[in-house]
Amino acid sequence: MAKQVYVFYKKTNPFSGCIETHGIVDLNQPPDGSTFAEHLEKLKVKYSDSDYFLFPLGTEVDPETQKFDTGTSTLIALDPGDITPNEQEILDESQKAQDIADNLPSWDQVETNINNISDMDSAKAFILKLARVVYWDVK
Repeated sequence: MAKQVYVFYKKTNPFSGCIETHGIVDLNQPPDGSTFAEHLEKLKVKYSDSDYFLFPLGTEVDPETQKFDTGTSTLIALDPGDITPNEQEILDESQKAQDIADNLPSWDQVETNINNISDMDSAKAFILKLARVVYWDVK
């Protein structure tokens, strides 16, 4: 048999037909050297919550703009409401940054806390908090 393009797609979450992974497989010689059946079984275990479909070689697959339509067994454009995992990750990071900004104390409160440091233990505690913020910001 000839080379084919495989597509593993989500049945439901984040949306039906969301392409989880794709690639080219040679039915005679899969990438890991096993038989096609063994290679496919490994992928089925790895993506156990997904289904798969085989397309002819040369089929263009773009998970950021396409999804698998189970009704027609074709790749179709994403609906406006479909949010890919990469887009969701960007939205989550943006929301996290906004949550941090929304929960910052006022500069007056920060300045007051710094001015109220009166002993070495308080200074150490403040420096540790500051170091923790810098550490997590950089990490």
